[in-house]
Amino acid sequence: MENKDYIIGIDIGSSNVVMAAGVRNSAGEISVLGVEVQQVEGCVKNGDIVNYIELGNAIAKAKTALEQDLGLRLNSSYVAVSGKSVYCVRYEDYVEINNQTGCVTENELRELHSRIEMVVSGGGDEIIERTPLRYCIDDRQEVKNPLGTYGRKLSATYLFVLVSRQQIDMVNRALYRADIKACGLCVSPTLLPSLLLSEAEREEGAVIVDIGGDLTDISVVYNQKLWYFSSLPIGASSINNDMRDFLRIPAKDIDQLKRRYGSAIADGVPENVTVPVKTASQAKKQILQRNIAEIIEERLKDIAGFVARELKAAKFVNRISCGVVLTGGSAYLANIEELFARELKMDVKLGRVLNGLDDDSQQQVSAFPQAVAMGLLLYGAQHNVCETVPDRSHVANRPRVVETPIEPVKEEMNFNFATTNSVTVETPKAEPEVAPIAAPVVEEHTPIAPTPEVEEESVAMEREEVSDKTEPTEIIQEEQEEPKPEKPQKPKWTDRFRGFAERFRNKVDDMFTGDDYI
Repeated sequence: MENKDYIIGIDIGSSNVVMAAGVRNSAGEISVLGVEVQQVEGCVKNGDIVNYIELGNAIAKAKTALEQDLGLRLNSSYVAVSGKSVYCVRYEDYVEINNQTGCVTENELRELHSRIEMVVSGGGDEIIERTPLRYCIDDRQEVKNPLGTYGRKLSATYLFVLVSRQQIDMVNRALYRADIKACGLCVSPTLLPSLLLSEAEREEGAVIVDIGGDLTDISVVYNQKLWYFSSLPIGASSINNDMRDFLRIPAKDIDQLKRRYGSAIADGVPENVTVPVKTASQAKKQILQRNIAEIIEERLKDIAGFVARELKAAKFVNRISCGVVLTGGSAYLANIEELFARELKMDVKLGRVLNGLDDDSQQQVSAFPQAVAMGLLLYGAQHNVCETVPDRSHVANRPRVVETPIEPVKEEMNFNFATTNSVTVETPKAEPEVAPIAAPVVEEHTPIAPTPEVEEESVAMEREEVSDKTEPTEIIQEEQEEPKPEKPQKPKWTDRFRGFAERFRNKVDDMFTGDDYI
């Protein structure tokens, strides 16, 4: 099994970590071998990692279970993240066409791409993807392929995908604890278009709405390109919280209750139908099914309203010809397509078909909760495959990680996703700690006082020099007659301060070579 092209994907969600394994068959499709799900409640909030230790433990559990099922050692994986620390921006740049013919060649394209690659984020974020959206000649003619066109100026619009460096570091630490190397870091909304949309939908324009636990991800696709994505801080957890608070239902029974009796449209549910449930004290009670539907409908209307406002603000409503595709953990609710079609005034359908998977995997895998994990497998099939050969040589000399939730660890672990699809873990050599040397404090305009010996020697030299030129009596008379006597000539500087310089030099040598210096 060591020669297979295995692909591993880890989807870090707000409520669960989904780890999936697949392999490419002879037809180029993905055969899903196994899927493991671990809850991560508390360590991931709105898609952002807040405790990498607990997340690393959850990933390690999923990895161990998947290794036992597959009978091989998993060394690397593709990782997907989402949340407020992930966002996109559009960036424009241009180059002048200076050749004699005025035709766009490989040189102009190479120069334009080089300029784009040199762009870096000025804040605490990292650009992990740079995707060209469109090309334009002389600011008026939009072309798909600029090669062979004529003009004076070639401009391009790129979509930059950015992730905060803190989020990247947290992912790095969690994977490090689980003993997994990352093949590449992906953003969840960017993985879904190729998985859920047909070629015609990607060409004419469509929106994917992924309803997760704490987040709702939006992906806008047009002209075969992802033009925009966003993560809204609202999801299925708002429905669960309302049902728990208003209906007094235990949290562990809410998902099952929604699946069996929930509906996104309350008008179609009879008003007198009751549903048996158990309270936290195991006492049975009856609640109206209509109440369940009303809570679900109101919260889904809120989510649909946020999606509508986001599309309007992004100015993509007029480019969406093929409507909306729903996916995610809450897309199974009855009549959810009807509610979103009514609120968004668009065609809405469920993303049931997963492109790139073989027929057996299509039937075995539930499309809604594992859509991002399946997108990672499809992404991995288009890039380098992950390592599954037993290789633990890098673990033997691995340094100890200081297990603190937020404080940085001693070892330095660097991601370089912007230029390569691999993770580089660098551990610098340990260096002895050296106490800093305090800088000397020098007071301005404060002369250094000479020692008594130097002062007596200077005075004696002054007296000798004065006695050679004038008589003592004359000096006394001048001092008595005039208030400001003439200042005697000073001796040479080298003779006056020779003794002081030697003592100062000895003092400095003692300070840097004595026992008190560290």
